[in-house]
Amino acid sequence: MNRHETNKANMGAAVAALFDEENEILTEFTVLAQPVAKLKTILAEIGTVDKKYIFATGGKTSTKLNAEEELLEDLMPVKNALYGLANKTGNQALKNLTGDSESGLKKMRNADFLKRAEAVHEAAVNNLADLDIYKITAPVLAELKEKIDGLSLAIGGQDTGYADRSALRKQLSSKFDELDLLLYEELDNLIELLRKSNKLFYDKYFSARGIRDLGGGRKTIEGNGVKVPAEQPK
Repeated sequence: MNRHETNKANMGAAVAALFDEENEILTEFTVLAQPVAKLKTILAEIGTVDKKYIFATGGKTSTKLNAEEELLEDLMPVKNALYGLANKTGNQALKNLTGDSESGLKKMRNADFLKRAEAVHEAAVNNLADLDIYKITAPVLAELKEKIDGLSLAIGGQDTGYADRSALRKQLSSKFDELDLLLYEELDNLIELLRKSNKLFYDKYFSARGIRDLGGGRKTIEGNGVKVPAEQPK
């Protein structure tokens, strides 16, 4: 959820909690029972979808980071061996290719880091006969290639997972649309009927209905056309 959605979900939870605390209102005004039950269902669904969205986003990121770390661990010895060979032979092109520090490689974009690793691997394959003294062998390069393929798959997996995350994002937005519709079109209008007969609950409801922007900056309150003053700091 983004900041505004989080605030809105907290508002919905506050409204639901009010009905739990003042549950006698559901007995006195039975028409509220169904929309209140629907409110709780929507809030639960929002929570479920949001957890799935967080997992989908965080899971892909975690996989990519792990693949980067594993590749870097295998890449550094090969890169350093090639750099040593470049110094020994005076091969400036090879020196330029392998001159980045570990921190420099970490700062590269995913795609750039992957391309650099592929280029280093290719250079190592082409110079394998001269790398034996640096303990760089064919099995070492085979393992490096596996790590390169692993990062490539993780980056590609982000593209594959985009459709899932996009679908969850749309589903989450749809649930908030349902929440808005329920509050504005049903509950707010029903509570308006209590303006005179139960003014205390009426005021509590629209106080709970306020959306307070907790992200900093100017505080704003949304309601059903009712201006509720923002809370002042104590």
